Amino acid sequence: MTIPSLGGNGGNSLNKIHINNSVPQVNPVEVPQATPTPADELTSVPVAQETVQVQEEVKTEQSTEKKEYSIEQFRADYENMVVNRILPELQQYEGERKKRLTGAVTAAVILAVLAVLIFIFGPNSSGTGKLSGLCIALIFIVWHMLKKNFENKIKKKVLPILMRAIPGFYWQQTPPVTEKDISACKIIPVADKCGKTFDDCFIGEYRKVPVAISECEYEIGGGNNSTTVFQGVVIRIKMNKDFEGLTLIRSKKAYNKDKKDLVKKYKLNEVHLEDPEFEKNYLVFATDQIESRYLITTAFMERLKRIQLAFNAEHISCSFYGDSVYIAPHTGADLFSLCSLVKPVDNHEQFTTLFEEFVSILELVDYFKLDKKLGL
Repeated sequence: MTIPSLGGNGGNSLNKIHINNSVPQVNPVEVPQATPTPADELTSVPVAQETVQVQEEVKTEQSTEKKEYSIEQFRADYENMVVNRILPELQQYEGERKKRLTGAVTAAVILAVLAVLIFIFGPNSSGTGKLSGLCIALIFIVWHMLKKNFENKIKKKVLPILMRAIPGFYWQQTPPVTEKDISACKIIPVADKCGKTFDDCFIGEYRKVPVAISECEYEIGGGNNSTTVFQGVVIRIKMNKDFEGLTLIRSKKAYNKDKKDLVKKYKLNEVHLEDPEFEKNYLVFATDQIESRYLITTAFMERLKRIQLAFNAEHISCSFYGDSVYIAPHTGADLFSLCSLVKPVDNHEQFTTLFEEFVSILELVDYFKLDKKLGL
């Protein structure tokens, strides 16, 4: 923070004031009628004005710095935004929520009754069971569609406003961490063979570090044979250095059926570390074993565990590639969710959950200390 110098404009004005002890030769008509101001008062006025100006500028800079760096300030601004702007705005959608809930319940009842009737009175064959199962599946599909459409409508309305509480961040539907990025850094297994869907996305800066967030789901196969390879968020944080190669950390709980491809096709070497607990839970692949051992320190391993806890994730993977670190907590659930059909639209709890999820991402910058350029 730069504090304005006392030798600035105010200082220059002081230099222009000259106190002359000699008696000037003045024509009587030119003598001012006001009472002469003592010399000490002449000097005190500019100093007082300048001091006030400096104090105000310092307070402004301190306020800006606090708003930029303090998550607690984010929390206060966010809460103020929710209470005073968002919740009053959402009340107009309560009637629509109730209509959608009624429609979802009605559809669920009809489909459930239909499934039972088909199962009881249908021909005794495998097709009957499949048809009944389809009706049950349609219950969840209809409910999900009604809820998701309503949620997207609300998000387009409120998320741009909510993001104003976190300077420098924006919500968008176009993923800033793209399919190409995810494929290149190898953080999601068999990514090129999967079907992909993207949901909420954010982009911005925190502590002057560029951060991009893409919520996504990767699924391989189709129908009853489909497998969810990944569901969560992929976070990209720009580093203060470029990596020589690629270092990949995968949870052993992840879908790791591309292990042979990583070694043979992409020429990565499996790295074995000296930490037995880490070896028990993670696989490490790298193009440069020396760089990977430099990156994966004990402190880093502890941070990775903390990130997983912050997201309540089932498992987590990480990749160092190019000029960025990618972190992918697999939550198995929809994040940044808003507007449940079964709760009022102005339910405050949903916004608290959304904020904590988002803040846990901002804290990644603090975990890695990228803002201080300390590396890992």
